[in-house]
Amino acid sequence: MAAFVSEMERVLDRVKAEPLARRVAERLRHAIYTGKLQPGEQLVELRIARQMGVGQSSVREALKELEHLGLVVKFPNRGTFVVKLSDEESRQIYLVRSELEGLAVRLALQHNIQGATAHLHELLNKMRKTARDRDFESFIDADLEFHQAIWRLSNNPYLEQALLHISIRQFAYYRIQAMQGHTRWDMDRLVEKHGEILDRLEGRTRKSSGKIIDELRAIVLRGLSDGHERMGSKAGKRVK
Repeated sequence: MAAFVSEMERVLDRVKAEPLARRVAERLRHAIYTGKLQPGEQLVELRIARQMGVGQSSVREALKELEHLGLVVKFPNRGTFVVKLSDEESRQIYLVRSELEGLAVRLALQHNIQGATAHLHELLNKMRKTARDRDFESFIDADLEFHQAIWRLSNNPYLEQALLHISIRQFAYYRIQAMQGHTRWDMDRLVEKHGEILDRLEGRTRKSSGKIIDELRAIVLRGLSDGHERMGSKAGKRVK
């Protein structure tokens, strides 16, 4: 009986800690997006717990949530760090994504997806509106939702899981970069390219999905590089 009560107490303690962990996760996420925590910076549980006046267990749960969102990366025997990707790492991820997403579109075309693309139209309209409003955060959220909807249309859960696994960190990092003004996204062109993917799914173009996705990749990487150049230029002016 005592063992049962002890187990119940642990469960209840964990339940009580969950809302606090969510609040800690929200504060850390805000710090990441605003640049108070920089890409590549290590997040030490004990230090964060002391700064926020919470238990380490709450910080640990918060970091797990951020890891699930792709905002932090945990390395064995090294610790947890704010996500950071070099241009080369982004290119390597995109090389794999291009192949897998091209496969997802080809598989989707083998199924009867008439009527299943209505959600994609909604997401494309959301991207169009956020591009018009220059709302980078919502744009990238809609962008990820759009791609996830395509992955689901492949009707291959293993492909969907693989794409999410390799993409979530990339989308998270791009979101951070965009919110801190480190990118120069051509959002109108990105909307246009996503529209072409939808055209391919609905049979309105014979342009290959691989070519469309390659063109999409080039626009994203150019925007990221342009942002780095702009930030470098500003830094150079400050030194003077």
